[in-house]
Amino acid sequence: MKFDENELARIAELVASKNKSPMGELNRQQICTALSVSESTIRRLEQQGMPYTPVGARSKRYDLAECKKWLKENQLCPSGTTKTAANTSGSWSPGKEFTEYCRKAQLRVMPS
Repeated sequence: MKFDENELARIAELVASKNKSPMGELNRQQICTALSVSESTIRRLEQQGMPYTPVGARSKRYDLAECKKWLKENQLCPSGTTKTAANTSGSWSPGKEFTEYCRKAQLRVMPS
């Protein structure tokens, strides 16, 4: 069976379109991989307004370019910027006081 050039081009187009997701959009696992974030981060970003397209009752699709643009505009995903307390010794003082009180009172705990 021989095909002419037009038919071969049409077949190639069909094969290429089957390998792509609808409209070039990604599911949640694919967008997580593309952005290198967890699924819980994607859910949080959705609540903050990250664009997605609902598909069916529970599925969603994400346009990678649109999501990256939204993230740049909103700057909601600062990776590696964890806030640390300057001095955490203040949080230990109540526990330390209780320990000292127990030592002074010579309280003993009986093993059960």
